[in-house]
Amino acid sequence: MAKKILYIGTPETHDQYVQGLVPSHWLYGAVEMEKEGHRVIWEKERKSFWHDVSLLRRYKPDLVFIPNLNLHSHKGLLLLSALHLCSTPVYAYLHHEPKVKKGIKSYLYRFLLSGCRHLFFLSELTLEQTVRNGLASSGRCSVPGWGPDRTFFKQVKTDDQGYFVSTGKENRDFKLLIEVFQKTGLPLKILTSRKHAGANYENLPEKCRDIPNIEVVITENSGEVYPQMLEAMAHARALVCPLRKEKIHYCVGLSTIADAEGLGKPLVITRNPYHDMERVAGFNVVDSVEDWCQALKELKAPRFSAYSMEKAYGQMKSKMNL
Repeated sequence: MAKKILYIGTPETHDQYVQGLVPSHWLYGAVEMEKEGHRVIWEKERKSFWHDVSLLRRYKPDLVFIPNLNLHSHKGLLLLSALHLCSTPVYAYLHHEPKVKKGIKSYLYRFLLSGCRHLFFLSELTLEQTVRNGLASSGRCSVPGWGPDRTFFKQVKTDDQGYFVSTGKENRDFKLLIEVFQKTGLPLKILTSRKHAGANYENLPEKCRDIPNIEVVITENSGEVYPQMLEAMAHARALVCPLRKEKIHYCVGLSTIADAEGLGKPLVITRNPYHDMERVAGFNVVDSVEDWCQALKELKAPRFSAYSMEKAYGQMKSKMNL
């Protein structure tokens, strides 16, 4: 039976998907819900305490789906749900474990999270830590195996034009990447935004001005530039994903893994314990500068991965009673 589903997140991403600019996994299963005949109402997340409640009153949905749960933006809805004053079930993806583990705030987070009927995670380790720290019960948590929109990537023509490409912006270690490619002399393209989450990359073109094998393209921080990044990835020899080790406390880099899986491209990526080790076994996982240099020269061909958004949605359906 078809259900009315209130999506609260980034409806502009859905607009980009409809235009064919981005893959469906950016919407964490909501597109797949729509394809199955459910009515998805695309609404934007707001910080107003009563915003979610006003949406419930307006649409009267069968359930609420939040693709990236920010507790501060949804505390009104979660509070009412936790107090059993709202009967509409709430399902959400929790990308990061809340940092606060002790004190009154940790009790508040635990209470708010109890307002979710089920929590989906991108990482087994994040789920384990969240449960171990008493923020959620294991019976209300699962890891569907978020992966690429295979249908989208089947339409992309790929080849190998000899260069390596970095398209990420989240906690990227460009200092290390530049050092590695200076040492190896291999061709590198860096496509990234000017700023992201407190990091400023505006000076990257100046840093690389006198390094002939490194090209830097600064883009807007928007999904609208993804086609430009997709084209660069499609023609690259391999994708590279350098992560700042001091910032590895969640599954940062997972979007690049999904891109590599979807395109069938080799990937060199900094080791991150939040990534499923079996999943990244088909890629080149590295730690030191020396590891990076060796991996780039002795590039391992990618191994087929069974991860996909379609498969993940199959796991989600059973938890959401769809």
